[in-house]
Amino acid sequence: MDEQATLPVPKSRPRPLRVNVRYSVDEYHHLIEQARIANLRPATFLRGLSLGSRLRAVPRFPEEVYRSIRSLGGNLNQLAKQANMGRVDTRAVEALERAVNDLLRVLLR
Repeated sequence: MDEQATLPVPKSRPRPLRVNVRYSVDEYHHLIEQARIANLRPATFLRGLSLGSRLRAVPRFPEEVYRSIRSLGGNLNQLAKQANMGRVDTRAVEALERAVNDLLRVLLR
């Protein structure tokens, strides 16, 4: 999906000014949850909102999904090497296609 939100201010730029904001307990928990969904620290999340950045949720998946993606990437790389040498095993391509479709079904649930 979308990658982590980017802000218009480079991270290396000093930020000497500070703004203190008070929240109710419910508001604070809501802020923390929204920042977590965007995969940002709360201060970064608030800075992005105040500067007009379009913040998007970053999907989180179980480690098993990331492992599957890495495995598929390795298989795809091997197939690409074989294809470049003129040797393509259609069974391997079909197996990879099935694995990709299975993974897509899991991701799109």
